[in-house]
Amino acid sequence: MKTTDKVTERLFQVLSNEEKAYLELSTQQIQDDYKKHFVRIFSTLNRRLSFDTRESLISIPAEDTDKLLIVNWSVLKLARVCLLGQISDDEASYQQFINRLFEFADMHELEALYAALPLLDYPESWIERCKEGIRSNIGTVQEAVIEHNTFPFLYLDEEYWNQLVLKAFFTGKKILNIHGLFERNNKSLADSIVDYIYERHSAKREIHPMLWILAKEHLPARALDILMESYEQEADETKKSILLQSLSSNREQLSDSFKSAHAQALEQISPIEEVLEAYK
Repeated sequence: MKTTDKVTERLFQVLSNEEKAYLELSTQQIQDDYKKHFVRIFSTLNRRLSFDTRESLISIPAEDTDKLLIVNWSVLKLARVCLLGQISDDEASYQQFINRLFEFADMHELEALYAALPLLDYPESWIERCKEGIRSNIGTVQEAVIEHNTFPFLYLDEEYWNQLVLKAFFTGKKILNIHGLFERNNKSLADSIVDYIYERHSAKREIHPMLWILAKEHLPARALDILMESYEQEADETKKSILLQSLSSNREQLSDSFKSAHAQALEQISPIEEVLEAYK
């Protein structure tokens, strides 16, 4: 699968004439004989782009990118992903070649490979690679899988989807950057989140406000007690607004004293879209 013309057009807008000519030549060479040219081009591309060019950040509207979500990517990363999109072959040859790229890639090349998962042909072949990325100890590689990536949403089963979301909390990723976060929310994930909330509370550690949003439909009495306590102790108004969303969903189970003390706040719940936008 190739990147869209609009992606290539946007990329070329930030390249110098020399860099653009090199990318055009490289694209043609890969299309002609990727086995001969690709590894050399892919691994040395950082040396063919100026520092200012390769480190520049680029975002492209999702409607112009098909399955890719290009949000604050470096130009180097995007250029590498575009080159990956030029490879085409039968399934066995394609899988063998891409797997070799994963096995021998350095950290920055891995970022591009994982970001390109939605673009790769034979998508079911890359599910195990996606799982490896979630388990990676390299933060930027994890980020390339977890944030702004449609592949996990489309192809991971529920067990590994839940692992991805929990790993995002454990490693401090930007939770709202997980594509399909609310569409794939599920009770099993909520149950795991509740256990995590208990652990954080017992250890007197901060509880991420988004945990309450994802588990709000499945909060037992003990969790609701912690939620009410957290709301009363929270000083940040944006976080309080998030907690109110979960409190409102469980209004009937809240204590009478809490409802009486916070009656006005419970009656003035902002739309969740506004609350989450303010939290980003």
